[in-house]
Amino acid sequence: MTPAMGPEQQGRRPHSPLPLGLRLPAAAGLLVFAVAVGTTHVALLATNREADRQFQQLGRVYLDGLAASVRVGLEARDPDYIALRFRRAFEEQHGVAERALFAYGPDGRLLARHGDPAVSEPDHALMTGQGWRIEPDRRLAWTARSVEGEAGPAGRIVAALDIAPMLAARERLSWAIIGMDLLLAGLFALLAWFVLHRLGRPLRLLVRALSEGASRPPPRLPEDVLAKADPRMAQVLQAYNRMADGVRERERLASELADREQAAALGQLAASVAHEVRNPLAGLATAVSTMRRFGDRPAEREEALAFLERGINALERIVSRTLSLYRPEQDHPLTRTDLEDLRLLARPAAERQGVALSFGLDLPEGQLGTGAGGVRQVLLNLLLNACAATPRGGVVGLAAWIEGGELFCEITDQGPGLDRAAAERLAGGGPAPEASSRRLGLGVVVGLLGDLDARASVAARPGGGTAIRLAIPLNRSNPA
Repeated sequence: MTPAMGPEQQGRRPHSPLPLGLRLPAAAGLLVFAVAVGTTHVALLATNREADRQFQQLGRVYLDGLAASVRVGLEARDPDYIALRFRRAFEEQHGVAERALFAYGPDGRLLARHGDPAVSEPDHALMTGQGWRIEPDRRLAWTARSVEGEAGPAGRIVAALDIAPMLAARERLSWAIIGMDLLLAGLFALLAWFVLHRLGRPLRLLVRALSEGASRPPPRLPEDVLAKADPRMAQVLQAYNRMADGVRERERLASELADREQAAALGQLAASVAHEVRNPLAGLATAVSTMRRFGDRPAEREEALAFLERGINALERIVSRTLSLYRPEQDHPLTRTDLEDLRLLARPAAERQGVALSFGLDLPEGQLGTGAGGVRQVLLNLLLNACAATPRGGVVGLAAWIEGGELFCEITDQGPGLDRAAAERLAGGGPAPEASSRRLGLGVVVGLLGDLDARASVAARPGGGTAIRLAIPLNRSNPA
């Protein structure tokens, strides 16, 4: 037997890992986190640019003092004087630490240098351009300026300053800012998620209730949810509750109307049949009485037998006429949709009994090759009986599949089970059980199964309850 699938397993589509009610808070939290990190990154870029400008200003101030010290040597083209001044500048390293100092004449010829021999001479750009450049990989800041003498340009001085301590301090500050920013951004993102999650709780409950309305009447939202919601959202939730009440009331009235119409139709049928059958029955009773009194007389016996035959023929005509009135003349081919509709037809009875319906229809689309009316009536009758027999909180199931040119249907319940006489009658192996209610019951099901050329079997389920399996041929022509 093909395992039954629940309604939620049929037509399942891939979905987002986050429920709808959590997507908005999560998106808002991520947005807050991204904005906080982005603004901090922009602030760090601006801070670093300002620090570079301060480095440049510091280099200029340093060269201003150094230019005044070596101007005389540059004007005199005296390398020894310039070297002496460079050595004294190195000896007085308290604020800015030099790595190397260079002095050039007006013609660009190197006059003197002092400092770390590993520091190579500056390139042409420092000799002619803005006179400022930072080399982060070498931890150096190059600064240069021209020195003016009394008679014109006296030369140019270039300094390679050691900015490793300042760069290290700036990097430590940047990492501290980034770490603090990530921490605060994460906290504010969580706070935004929490606030929106709380504000969105009524909306999530509304979406969940509307989603559940596809399989059962929409439930009312609790009053405490309405009390905690803001006024505008509370109006929406109140409108939903009014709609849910209206749907439940309409379904209740529709169920009562259907019951009344069924009772009226059955009453009309019973009254019509009783009226039509009464006269032939009276004649039959008279003929039987005549047979008992004058059965030994050939003439009276033959007359009574003829009367009995006419009465039986009259009853047969009444039955045939009644069947032609109450049996549909045309029937459309059975489809999967016809069986899916049984969920809606059986749902009011299931809700009144407090039981759940589980359908697993492993059927193709299109026509299945037999008439829909009899199959639907049989299955609906068995489903209603299963709902009535199943205790509150139980499950009534319908599974259907095709195998070997036959439609197999299995109705399961969790009730106490059919009695032996009813089970034998349904399976075609026993007499009709005594009627216990005025509703259409087992006799109608047995008659319809005969019209469908179907087979039925009844089995007890291991966990309790009954499983009724039907095998309905699909190659029959639709009943006319």
